[in-house]
Amino acid sequence: MVKQARMTAEQYGPVNALAVWDAADEHPIYLVTTHTDLDHAVALYRRRAQIETYFSDQKSRGFRINRSHLSDPVRLTRLLIATTLACLWVVYLGVVARRDAVSGRIHRSNRCDLSLFSLGLRLLVSCLRHQRTIPRGLPKPLVRARQHALKSSVR
Repeated sequence: MVKQARMTAEQYGPVNALAVWDAADEHPIYLVTTHTDLDHAVALYRRRAQIETYFSDQKSRGFRINRSHLSDPVRLTRLLIATTLACLWVVYLGVVARRDAVSGRIHRSNRCDLSLFSLGLRLLVSCLRHQRTIPRGLPKPLVRARQHALKSSVR
């Protein structure tokens, strides 16, 4: 671990550099971060795949908000709120597709390499194309977990 280093010719920093080598991995992951809490930096890095998947769902693989050409922060914020809510619903549809084993109708049946978002989007398109009922609601475990969290926070 290297603490309080500087990088590039412009002397960007201070930064911390560290190597994380999990026993299951063949090679270490090298991180350079401005975070002082290195355990927190590693935890954030581990969430990177989820965050990048969300961004690609919002942009290139999903709603294509990068093509909106919005520059007004208020309008962009409204668009992000709407697409985030829509993203949650489409991921829910992906959960329904996987849970109800309808993925064979909308994707190959031997294995599924689609994200829940992509699977949900395919289910939505299939329902609209074939005039099927679009699933409604939220999965029961998510609703119960949310109700439990609300009860716990009220006490």
